[in-house]
Order: sequence, then structure tokens, then C-alpha cells
Amino acid sequence: MTTLLIAVPSVVSAALPRGERADPGRLRALIAASDRQPYSGYAESNGQLGLPDLPNLADVTSLLNGTTRIRAWYASPALSRVDVLTTGSEHSVYHGPEGDFTWDYAANMLTQLIGEPPVRLPRAGDLLPPELARRILAAAPGDPVSALEPRRIAGIASPGIRLTPADPDTTLGQVDIWADPASGLPVRVEVTARGQAAPILVTAFQEVDLRRPDLPATAPERAPSTGYNVVSAPDVADALGAIGQVKLPAQLAGRQLRPGDLGGIYGTGLGSFFALALPRNLGGAATDAAGKAGAATIQLPGGTAVAQSIPPLTLMIVRSTVSRRWYLLAGLVRPVLLETAARELSTLPRSGR
Repeated sequence: MTTLLIAVPSVVSAALPRGERADPGRLRALIAASDRQPYSGYAESNGQLGLPDLPNLADVTSLLNGTTRIRAWYASPALSRVDVLTTGSEHSVYHGPEGDFTWDYAANMLTQLIGEPPVRLPRAGDLLPPELARRILAAAPGDPVSALEPRRIAGIASPGIRLTPADPDTTLGQVDIWADPASGLPVRVEVTARGQAAPILVTAFQEVDLRRPDLPATAPERAPSTGYNVVSAPDVADALGAIGQVKLPAQLAGRQLRPGDLGGIYGTGLGSFFALALPRNLGGAATDAAGKAGAATIQLPGGTAVAQSIPPLTLMIVRSTVSRRWYLLAGLVRPVLLETAARELSTLPRSGR
């Protein structure tokens, strides 16, 4: 669908009156095609999910549990830089023709990332308004949108749209997006859980420049004193120490596993969920962390699970006494859907299928 939207005539942008409500369908098309629009700017993302401290995922939970300050330079889908700013330090991600690199200022370390994992860990750059808005709209291509009152954001009189998810299994209630009326570049996104009034995630530019930034196309230069490392791009399975030989079933809770033998995603769109086999030590640690955060225990046909709903996210750690394995389930879905998947996982034989 994104490919088709790129062909939307540029005349669409001229039809959007500045400072007035936009036609929601036209603005949606502009937003979907806005990956062609260069920019640089400073954004802040504020998450209020209150996720528990799951083992080896502190960097991910911090993105959704507080304020993340981000400075970004985006020349094209093939060339960008994102800096996460912290007190007295910064962490940068460079994306260019020579691949991806990270720079850790505190450690004085430049790292080259090799490969593209099937399910990579979220990065701060994924919370930038343009990235988050386009990903959500791409995941819900047929869901209805309506017009919002325009707002002035980072000096831009920005019309807005509200996406209302149609999948009854998703716990997302609405996603509000405001964008530059000429280019469709999203400048603010608010994500609200179903049944709640206040958004649980807000990301917005505080300042933005729509001119093309001057970014070098070569790999970042490093000083002689700078450390250098080459690693595989981290994915969810690596971070959690997933058991590589365990293959998940082709279907759970009536949803098909997307291509890939290890931990992966079941279903499509906003109602999809993630599943992963965990080693025993991390399964136990994750269960303890979820229990301390108020998770409930569920009896399963072949074991037990601890479940925690942190709207809109649902987490479940499954312990199967049949296969003597642990599994992690997570998604922006109703608890009943993950409980169905957990029941099926609990009775899997040791072979995993």
C-alpha cells in the first residue's frame, strides 16, 4: 500500500488549506508518502506504560516508561542519524549506504551493526513522529480515519487525523496524528488505549526544519582513541537469550506465524502478537519481575502463566510442564487472545510442534 501512496500526485498537498481541517483520506495519503520529505529537528517522546523491568530489556522499557529526548537528521530513507540525549551523554545511530553504526559517547565506542534481524529491538528513532505514524498507518491500512482540529506544533499549523482501529482484538483505542499540510510529515502522535481518556504515548517535535540536512554518506569517522566493534544487529531473540532450537507452531489463537523459525509475530496489523521461547533462568526472572509488578497467575491445561495488562500492552509468561519450557507472549491485544495462545503453548510436546 505504501508503494501505491507514493504515487499520489503532489497536487494533493496544495489542496490542504493551512490551519484548517484537512480531508482525512488525503492527509493519510500524504503521511504515508512522507518518507521522501527530509527534515532535522528535536523531538520528545513521553511514555506512561509503566512496564516491569524485564530481564535484558531495560533499554526498551525505558523508551516507554518516561521521557526520551531525540535529535534527528533525516535526508532520505537510506541516510539518517538519530541521537538520544541524556544528562552529560548521548547515543547515536547512523544509517547510510555503508550500513548501520552506533556511537556511545560515554564509552567512546563506535559499533558497526551487521545484518537485519527478523524482529529487531525498538530504538528511540522508532518513536520519532514520522516513523511512528507511518508504521501505525501501514499496520492498519483499512481502518477508518477522521479529521481533527489543527494544532500549531513546532511552528507549523498542522491539520490532524484520528485513526480508530477496527480490529476488535487490539487494545489500541485511537491514534491521533498531526502533520505538515504541504509534505504530510507527521509532527505529533498521540496513542491512547481503548477505554482510556489520556494518551499513554505522546511524541512530538519541539522544533523542526524541513530542509535537507547535510549528512555524510560515508561511515562515521573515529579518532585514534575511539574504540571500534562489529556485532550482529540485536534482535528480540538475542536480547532475551531465546532457545535457538525451539520452533514455534505455525498457528496460535487462530493466527498464522509470519515467516521465520524462531520467535516471531502471529497475525497481521494492530491485532498481532509476539511469541518467543525463553531459557529457564530468564523465564523465572521474568515471572518474578511480572509478579512484583502485580501480574496475575493463570492455570493452564499444561502449566501456568503470569499475565499483566498494562493498557494497551498485554504481557504473559508461560511455563509449560508438558514441554518443560518457558514462553513470552506480548502484544497490543486483549488478554483473552494471549490466554488462548498460552493454553495452546502449554500443551505443546517437547519437539515444539
